[in-house]
Amino acid sequence: MDQWLDEYRKLLEGQEFDEQDLDYSLLNKHREVLSLVAGMSNSGITIFDTYKREHVFTSDNFEELFGENDNGKVDARIHPDDLKILNRNGVEALRYLSSHKEEVKNYKMVSEFRIRNAAGVYVRAVEQYSVLELDKKGNVWLSLSMLDVSPDQDIFQPVKTHLLNVKDNSIVSILELYAEHQEFELTPQELKILQLIKEGFLSKEISEQLFISKHTVNTHRQRILKKLDVANSMEAVKKASSLGFLR
Repeated sequence: MDQWLDEYRKLLEGQEFDEQDLDYSLLNKHREVLSLVAGMSNSGITIFDTYKREHVFTSDNFEELFGENDNGKVDARIHPDDLKILNRNGVEALRYLSSHKEEVKNYKMVSEFRIRNAAGVYVRAVEQYSVLELDKKGNVWLSLSMLDVSPDQDIFQPVKTHLLNVKDNSIVSILELYAEHQEFELTPQELKILQLIKEGFLSKEISEQLFISKHTVNTHRQRILKKLDVANSMEAVKKASSLGFLR
């Protein structure tokens, strides 16, 4: 997790702010509106100030929904396995948005992951993360997070993250962005096979499920090991799971 967290911090620190350009009266206006929105939508809402590197607003209902916020330290409540993937996804999203600065306010990052609720039980949540304010240089200054309990409570589903362009409804897959930066890219068929391996199926059983020969399954298995640079199927499953490719 440290690798991605460090990279995320470096990307944030790459933005240089002039405090005199930041109009904090805008923050007060957002607080008033979002307090009303939180009450009506029953969403946990926070605002992150990139200049101060801290959450500067947390809705009153956040603790009731997801437990004590501890001054904006939501990460402590996220499942540690999911947090690693979310940090990686955040890096990919920042990289993408930094090359599309002219459209940055059109994008919303939507993620699904596991988080402890107020009762201390892990539930699946949906977070919509968007830009509230830019500074005069185009740096992302204030960001908005709206956190809701997901209607899909299958906690064995993998972390999902995508960028939604709210202007034209186009979607950018964070997983695909990540794969583009790797030396490997697993095909949909290879991912299916690897998922079945994780679930304990043998090559013969996989061939029957996917209507392909056992020889084809074993060929895919060898390609998977080569692409992931691992020695065996168990290592392949572990690495692909840690990267968010498997549920």
